[in-house]
Amino acid sequence: MGCTGSALRCCPVGAERQLKAQQQRGPASQELSALKTENASASLLPEDGEKAARTEEWTESARFLQGQEEEEKQLRDAGQAGTASISQDIEIQETIQALNSQLKSFQERMKRVEESLQRTDYKKHIQEHGSPSPFWEQELESLHFVIEMKNEHIHALDKKLLHLETVEERNLLLEEKVKTLQQENEDLQIRTQNHLVMARQLSEELQAARGALEKEAQLLDQARREKEELLYRVLDAGDGTPFAVAAGEVPLIAT
Repeated sequence: MGCTGSALRCCPVGAERQLKAQQQRGPASQELSALKTENASASLLPEDGEKAARTEEWTESARFLQGQEEEEKQLRDAGQAGTASISQDIEIQETIQALNSQLKSFQERMKRVEESLQRTDYKKHIQEHGSPSPFWEQELESLHFVIEMKNEHIHALDKKLLHLETVEERNLLLEEKVKTLQQENEDLQIRTQNHLVMARQLSEELQAARGALEKEAQLLDQARREKEELLYRVLDAGDGTPFAVAAGEVPLIAT
């Protein structure tokens, strides 16, 4: 053969044939270029943006879930402290009841002493022997002193009991808040799991779509190479007869 593939540039006849062949394959080349452009555009699927948005939403949900768990732990600790305060409140109530019982006993004892002082025989004893004995006076002073101390102690315990009742009410509110946060936490965990499942599905779909696009690109590239090879074979044949190419020999897109 007079001209090879590298000598087409210096052979006028070969150059004319090559130009004619290029003009004949013009629509096919344009179709290949259009398909490549379309495939390049299709590679930027909307699933990428949707996956990124859902990944960001999942990250924010996980961050919010961590904050909810920390707040729930703090509230749980406060609830345990409140339970201890309630136990202490019960002990104080029992102490107050015991002191009230003792106070009542002292008051009854003092009443009996006063009644004994008012008896007729004691009045007669005073008339006969003068003022009461120092023993009775000392006994009355002791009883008054003990009753005064018991009253002060009971007042202090009443104040402490009032404070503990306030703490108990606050603990009840904290327990309600803990229950609410636990429910929100469970709902958020369910949403997070759903987001994870959806993100996994989107990732699998994206991988499948990318694999399909890569396969189509490979098939298109193979078709381009086969068409160029057939074109070179036509040009190297040395005649101007158009070389018929069957449509089944050059697949354009993957099915």
